[in-house]
Amino acid sequence: MEQPADPEEWTDEQWIEWLKATDDVDPDEPDADVYKVMSRIVRSTPGQVVGQAMLGMAQAIYGRRDDEVVIVSEASGEPADDEEFAVRLDPLHPERSAVVFQREPKRPN
Repeated sequence: MEQPADPEEWTDEQWIEWLKATDDVDPDEPDADVYKVMSRIVRSTPGQVVGQAMLGMAQAIYGRRDDEVVIVSEASGEPADDEEFAVRLDPLHPERSAVVFQREPKRPN
């Protein structure tokens, strides 16, 4: 199936049909032997050392990845008076956020 001289002549359906016809239906699958060799290399001690060295170089060049898990939950505004601490967050200036502890926590009777 050949493309038209003017792409505007074809409808969307014709383009989709042409794209499907030009896709590889059966790509060559790599040999199982290649997977066996690669898994032996990856699991070997030198393979582990090289892998860790590559990760270290990536961290040195690009910096550490930010994998910190942040948990956000909604609350009903100001904390109750019986809580031992209060968290005050400043969204515009996060460095000004604070946690304020009571001097003597109230104990239930």
